[in-house]
Amino acid sequence: MTQYRALYRTHRPQGFADVVGQGHVTETLAREVVAEKLGHAYLFAGPRGTGKTTTARILAKAINCPDRREDGEPCNVCLSCLAITEGSSMDVIELDAASHNKVEDVREIRANVGTVASVGGAKRVYILDEAHMLSRAAANALLKTLEEPPEHALFVLATTEPYKLPDTIRSRTQRFDFHPIGSEALIAHLSRVAGAEDIEATHDALALIARHAGGSARDALGLLEQVAALGLGTVDSKGVTRALGLAAPDAFARLIGLIAKEDAAGVLTLAAQIAAEGADLRRFVSDALELFRGLFLAQYAPNLAEIVDEPTEVIEEWKSLADKLEPSDVLRCIDRLGDALVQLREGREERLVVELALLQMTRPETATDPVSLAGRLDRVEERLRRAGAPAPASAPAEPSPTAPAPAPSAAVALPIPPTVASSPDTAAGVSASDAPFAVTAPVQEPAAAAELTPSAVFDLDVVDEKWPAIVARIRDEAGPRRFAFFREARPAAVDGSTLVLEIPEQFKFHLDALSEDDRLNAIVISVLADVLGGSARVAYRSGAVQVEPEVSADPGRAPDEADMDEATAGAIDPTDLVVDLLGGEVVE
Repeated sequence: MTQYRALYRTHRPQGFADVVGQGHVTETLAREVVAEKLGHAYLFAGPRGTGKTTTARILAKAINCPDRREDGEPCNVCLSCLAITEGSSMDVIELDAASHNKVEDVREIRANVGTVASVGGAKRVYILDEAHMLSRAAANALLKTLEEPPEHALFVLATTEPYKLPDTIRSRTQRFDFHPIGSEALIAHLSRVAGAEDIEATHDALALIARHAGGSARDALGLLEQVAALGLGTVDSKGVTRALGLAAPDAFARLIGLIAKEDAAGVLTLAAQIAAEGADLRRFVSDALELFRGLFLAQYAPNLAEIVDEPTEVIEEWKSLADKLEPSDVLRCIDRLGDALVQLREGREERLVVELALLQMTRPETATDPVSLAGRLDRVEERLRRAGAPAPASAPAEPSPTAPAPAPSAAVALPIPPTVASSPDTAAGVSASDAPFAVTAPVQEPAAAAELTPSAVFDLDVVDEKWPAIVARIRDEAGPRRFAFFREARPAAVDGSTLVLEIPEQFKFHLDALSEDDRLNAIVISVLADVLGGSARVAYRSGAVQVEPEVSADPGRAPDEADMDEATAGAIDPTDLVVDLLGGEVVE
């Protein structure tokens, strides 16, 4: 009875042209063999299952084959090729550095290097697998032999972690990097193997296997073999999903839709269904992370097909799903899924970790990380922007004789350019509305103001006297975040019922913020009307750079106790500022 061999052993490449997805390596080696310009030591580096050891054996066959073809390929029928294929050749010594990593093992290699090949003119090839496992002492002991081996000896070092090798080893070798095998090449390879083994496999199933093989031909063949055994020689998407413990194909599209609708109950139901179907929750989180990476690339990279190695149908799915979420939501979900994957690897309760991750992806207010807070602020700003949008114009209706007169709207004058004089004497006669580039924006009065309010009559002395009370009221009503911009404002001039407030030149950002914050300006106008006893307008302008006042011998009027209390009360409490910014509450 013939012993069964795994697919990756049965279908191991036997020539340079058979190696999948590493043409940049095999073509170079074949040309070196033809030109007989071989190096004395090679370093094959790359992920697992990409053909490093297989290529080293093919190189050994090509070097020692007496009937080598003109393109450098071994004949695979001579005694030397057959012996190397079967692993019985005396001219090819394969060593596992994981178990031969001591100085004594390297000394044995150095002693054997002097032994000539079994056939005259042949080369003795040493294949050292997992070379990064060599101890530092063993690597140092190998240096001299690796740098100047005998003419009949050739070394091939294979490793998945080349950065762990000493620089002295890497500098003495000719390095070839093996890349993860592309999806299309891997699907074609799986299709050839399936045809040779009489396995009925659909293209979708092979594409799913290739995606989960991580660019490894050995892993892909192992998955194919596993699914074929489960399906009695048939490989389809359902069998792959069942064998690998994957979520249903439509689960991820449902997840995107639930996140877009902020359906917390829906995502928890989805998590329950995935767990009930026996899917691997860790793999589900990993696949979801890969999906959101695709959405992120689809939103920011127009040339998506050029920068990813995925089938066309996968790219089209990414593009269609990317339109359902905002870019900030996609980035937030990527961060949350990454954290969940780390927690799952640490051995946390899988079901709970996945449920919390899906809930926080759906409801940003349940998360406290900066990305989630930024997403919440974006949503609030969007809602405010929509709420403040002007209503569509309609035909004017005839006023009712008994209807009350509409409340007048106050106007906020936006910043006055610095061309306006800054001193009260010169600014008193300048109208804020007449200043160059002065703009006014209507602000709706409170609904309670049902009757016309007369304009307030005041001057700069009255404003200075009542300014501490005005500032205290604005601080209480506007909140710490908005008041942080207003606190630098100072009364500078009065023009009729318009109060001109001056912002020091070094606080240009404050001036811009005050000009655009309609809510704050409405509060200022309301407070002025209440304190001054009539409707008032407000305008802002940039003033001179604020400097510390000099102390004179006669400081004039000293502030009384009430002014000192109100000035001290103007400071912002850091706790109130944090609560206002983050929307939280203080817990004792």
